Amino acid sequence: MTSGGGVGVSRATVRRDRATWLVYLQVGLFGYFLYAFGPSIALLRDEQGTSRAVASLHGTAMALGAVLVGFAAPHVVHRIGRGLLLRLGSLLLAAGLVVYVATSFLPLTLVGAFVASAAGTFCLVGANAFVPDHQGDAAPQSMSEMHGLGALIGLLGPIAVGVGVWIGWGWRPALVAGAAGFIVLELVRGRDVEPFDGPHGRPDAGADKAPSTPLSRTFWVSFVVFACAAGTEFSLTFWGSDLLRERAGLGDAAAAAAIGTVVGGMAVGRLVGSRVVARVDPEVVLAGTFGLTIVGFALAWLSSSAVPMVLGLAVTGLGLGLQSPLGIGRMVRAAGEQVDRGSGLASVAAGGASGAAPFVLGALADHIGVHTAFLIVPAMMLLAITLMRLAPVPYGAPSTTR
Repeated sequence: MTSGGGVGVSRATVRRDRATWLVYLQVGLFGYFLYAFGPSIALLRDEQGTSRAVASLHGTAMALGAVLVGFAAPHVVHRIGRGLLLRLGSLLLAAGLVVYVATSFLPLTLVGAFVASAAGTFCLVGANAFVPDHQGDAAPQSMSEMHGLGALIGLLGPIAVGVGVWIGWGWRPALVAGAAGFIVLELVRGRDVEPFDGPHGRPDAGADKAPSTPLSRTFWVSFVVFACAAGTEFSLTFWGSDLLRERAGLGDAAAAAAIGTVVGGMAVGRLVGSRVVARVDPEVVLAGTFGLTIVGFALAWLSSSAVPMVLGLAVTGLGLGLQSPLGIGRMVRAAGEQVDRGSGLASVAAGGASGAAPFVLGALADHIGVHTAFLIVPAMMLLAITLMRLAPVPYGAPSTTR
């Protein structure tokens, strides 16, 4: 393993055992929920007759759930273990989705969004800590695979929403199917959750002492870098369909399904990128993805017809693909041995960004139009590139790998 030079970063082999595949699948189901949820907000807004800013409160509710759970999750792991945390996440996420789809009453849809997001954060915190714990030096490749599968399964989410609207069933059945998937996952997982605890996720590991060691300045800069990536992703998945409706004249069903091009690009980026990060310094790859996202977004933003916009969004997704797994891995690596704390704070970063960025974009869009408001996307990417250069986290620095 080397920390620079670009080649020979890791020759470790990913352990694709039963526990790994189940965690991969859980992240995949979370991706399905997340990318189906985004297009559903625009359609729910039409039902509720609210402004984009009010509809964006669903993103704020999701952010609040993610932030609160991100802080709490490491303490929950110390109490009950990482395996039970993952199970709790699945069951609560299914419950939150049922609440969200059961009504158009704004307070209840906000509650559903909050519960689903909080539960999904349990799933992600557990999964993002499990992989470095379980995979050791193969963690960057495994993280890319896991989030790649998440995007690949997530690709089905907006497509399912679009198909449901097209055939007259509406957007709700797509999310109900996601809730059912989490229940089935837990039935397959069975009673024994101990394999998911790992070396640092057992309920007795540090139970008498909550994580309190101060994290480094580099960690907190990495926090902002990942928040920029997450804010860009959520802005596109929440309001990309509105951009396509306004700019390219697509109908509701087509615009919702077209967001699948972003998610599809992300899936390709992660699955192909899992091979790249096994050979090239993850810092170099991550910086390159930010640049690619800017190029793809520019193509989409400057276009006014469907085909070039969709192609631009696909390239944007390709750039976004590795930003979550590498950004999260970067944070966990910078956190030292505080694996679950670093993973939890990654969810805080994602949660804060998922609420703030789409809300700001939505509020701006109400006043200056969704097209102009989307300029916050390249601004976030440029900020991320700048911060990476100011505070690098070399691969091979003290990390969570065994």
